[in-house]
Amino acid sequence: EVIGLSAKGDIMLVYYKDFKGNDDIYISYADKNGNFKVATKLPVNINSPKGAEIAASLSSDGGAIYFASNRTGGLGGTDLYVSKKLPNGTWGPATNLGPQINTPMNEDFPNISPDGKTLYFSSIGHTSMGGYDIFKAEWDENSKSFTNPKNLGYPINTPEDNYNFRISSTGKYGYVAACIPDKGSGDLDIYRVTFNDVESQYTVLKGAISCADTTKQISYADVF
Repeated sequence: EVIGLSAKGDIMLVYYKDFKGNDDIYISYADKNGNFKVATKLPVNINSPKGAEIAASLSSDGGAIYFASNRTGGLGGTDLYVSKKLPNGTWGPATNLGPQINTPMNEDFPNISPDGKTLYFSSIGHTSMGGYDIFKAEWDENSKSFTNPKNLGYPINTPEDNYNFRISSTGKYGYVAACIPDKGSGDLDIYRVTFNDVESQYTVLKGAISCADTTKQISYADVF
């Protein structure tokens, strides 16, 4: 199943469980016609030999993969990691995001914002309303790490498990998969959340309007 897509829509991350029961992440690149090639398994730096990797997110420039893994050596349960692309095009060692993000319990479904400054993820180890809740952590330039996770609160989080959240490039809208009684079509549905404290982006067009017939008055209603 598809678990991540680059900002340009030309790189796709795929979760695959093979016949041996291994949970791994694969990557596929689109050709010039927009058709995705056969997905290939990401290297051992990301797919650990004995751990399970089931969720991942690409940075907007395609240079980093944030992913969840229950590999040995973590802080407990499922932890969040990042692997960055090296100058030679290979993926670097996986780095644990540390105790500010990871707890002795499970953290999962990492999603990096388009500007790379905010990490959204699900956790049962931080203060939650019940089960998994969605949190966000801001990038701290001094410590070079994501810090101070905050619960996104109601109505994004509910007493039920809340797993996956994506933010738009403007930060105005969020998209979340949720099961809301008496509102959805059954099981998990996708909802859009509007953040009223974020101003909408507007486009200003500046220029001159001319007409071949200079005797004819132009109506703005006819133009727009």
